[in-house]
Amino acid sequence: MKRIKVADALRGFSLLGIFIANLLIFQFDLTGQLYIDYFHLSPFNHGVFNIINILFVGSFMPIFAMLFGFSMDKLYQSMKRKGVKRPKLKLFRRAFFLMIIGGLHASYIWGGDILFGYGFSMLFVIPFIHMGKRAFKYFTLIIFGLLLVLFIVMPFSGDNGMQTTPSKHDTANYVSKITKIYSEGSYSDIRHVDETVEDPKFALFEDQLGSIFFLLIFILIPLMEVPLFTLGVYLSKSGWFEKDALDWWSSKLWIWIIPLALIGKSAVLWVQHPTIAENFTEVFGIILAFGYMSLFKYMYQKLPQHFTFRGLEHIGKMSLTFYLIQSVIGTMIFYGYGLGQFGSDHVTMMFGIFIILYVLQVLVASWYQRHWRYGPMEYLLRMFTYWQLRVGKKKHARHHS
Repeated sequence: MKRIKVADALRGFSLLGIFIANLLIFQFDLTGQLYIDYFHLSPFNHGVFNIINILFVGSFMPIFAMLFGFSMDKLYQSMKRKGVKRPKLKLFRRAFFLMIIGGLHASYIWGGDILFGYGFSMLFVIPFIHMGKRAFKYFTLIIFGLLLVLFIVMPFSGDNGMQTTPSKHDTANYVSKITKIYSEGSYSDIRHVDETVEDPKFALFEDQLGSIFFLLIFILIPLMEVPLFTLGVYLSKSGWFEKDALDWWSSKLWIWIIPLALIGKSAVLWVQHPTIAENFTEVFGIILAFGYMSLFKYMYQKLPQHFTFRGLEHIGKMSLTFYLIQSVIGTMIFYGYGLGQFGSDHVTMMFGIFIILYVLQVLVASWYQRHWRYGPMEYLLRMFTYWQLRVGKKKHARHHS
């Protein structure tokens, strides 16, 4: 089956957005960035923080998730076409491998892992992967519609007496402790930080929701990921990437909506009600993601031979490997066992450094792809999927330069 190169390039581009979005988590922690005022950034760096939030956070991860669903369907269709036995079983093995890698990644490298959630959410999609595009179209529309209704109703539902905002003292104390641990602590200190310091907002929810708190987390993971996966499956089955980027309803409309989506995502800067601002950010973040995808497809179709897209294709084919590499890079820059830049007032400088580091990753991926067909983690993933030791042959540089 012919590989869809624009999808590879878009996957590579989404890795840039994820790397930049994760910069804020590396520098201020997953929940610490919610208390950014307590890090006392300069006005300029605070402005760059807001720009990264609007342009990158919550809009590139959905692209990655949609492409994940897209690739899952392409793999299933490829196996069916080749007559591979029990293709769903192989997809289930793939899901469990991602859960294992994600668990190890979260435990030993970085807590901001997405792979476990992806593998877990795959389990809900695989049983229906054989269904046609209409089924995935309507399922996705219904789920997104229900989520939209939920986002509209939430701000007016009241908090039922729940306290959701921690005190300033508790927040300041939390930020001070995690800054010291992440910037000065050992690998062991950082790995066990959740056992020594508790996020005050997290603690409030845990106290008030009790035993159902962790159950809700496991419900929310597939609730947020599965619709993006099914949308990706629909894009695969409907041939979205092969369609003209100037088609109004499938692509062009979404390009024109990008400015509106950016305004909606900036709600956190001008909407006073925190729940409404967060919901605006979530909804318009996904709309912006589809706008980015449509604009990227348009640029790719206009300049299909541009060298930039070749580099993006190379890193896109090794997205799993480089996603993990990015975690190592980020933690080595910001954590105490590395350069210890956690919580520093260097957002602008780090933004520039991450751009340079991403370009270097593209160059490494381009060199690697001249010699080997699969990245290291991609090779292991295919081994586990097909339960075979040899799943691809080495490339010869002179034939693929």
